[in-house]
Amino acid sequence: MRYKAKVDWLIGVSMLVGIVAPAFIAITQNLPWMSLASLLAAALVFGISYPQSYETGPDALIIRSGRTTRVIAYSRIVSVRLSTDSRIAIDYGPGNLLVSPQNAQEFMDDIAAHLPQLAKRGQDLVAKTN
Repeated sequence: MRYKAKVDWLIGVSMLVGIVAPAFIAITQNLPWMSLASLLAAALVFGISYPQSYETGPDALIIRSGRTTRVIAYSRIVSVRLSTDSRIAIDYGPGNLLVSPQNAQEFMDDIAAHLPQLAKRGQDLVAKTN
């Protein structure tokens, strides 16, 4: 199942203002090199970060962010925890990451079905104890 990422509008607006303000100055001051730099910055920022989605495939969690895709096999995931700011922390092998699906509880229930090696403790999924 595919889940869209939750958008933090404050961060989005801040990024947009940080790109639009220099572009506006460049246009009004007739600085073509600065206009080009602003366009390149916008393409870089939004190309890396938009769109974002999370997909629970049959064998792996697939995370898409802009033009990049990260595939994490379920067998590598050692814990999934709901963080205090409504993001979800996923620990796997040597790394960890934070995801923020629009419906965190639905995502947690879905991913739990793919992780038989983990047990539910409260809202978190952690290693089973024998």
